[in-house]
Amino acid sequence: MANIQMEIIPEPKQGTAAVLIPGENGPQVILKGKGKNTYICGCCRMPICENVQHGQLANLVFKCFGCGSFNRIRGT
Repeated sequence: MANIQMEIIPEPKQGTAAVLIPGENGPQVILKGKGKNTYICGCCRMPICENVQHGQLANLVFKCFGCGSFNRIRGT
């Protein structure tokens, strides 16, 4: 399994991107799957998506539970 650091981006303007935001008291990891990659925050390195396949999460933005940074998978 590989840990892949995500790219930090500015907060997207409303309506310009699909942003996945963790709940206040919910799980820190936003998505879990059965793949080989774990995507980590580009700032604090907290896991955001665990065990997902490469290419499965295109065109999505993730807000980190730990530091509040907005992340996307590099190259998407």
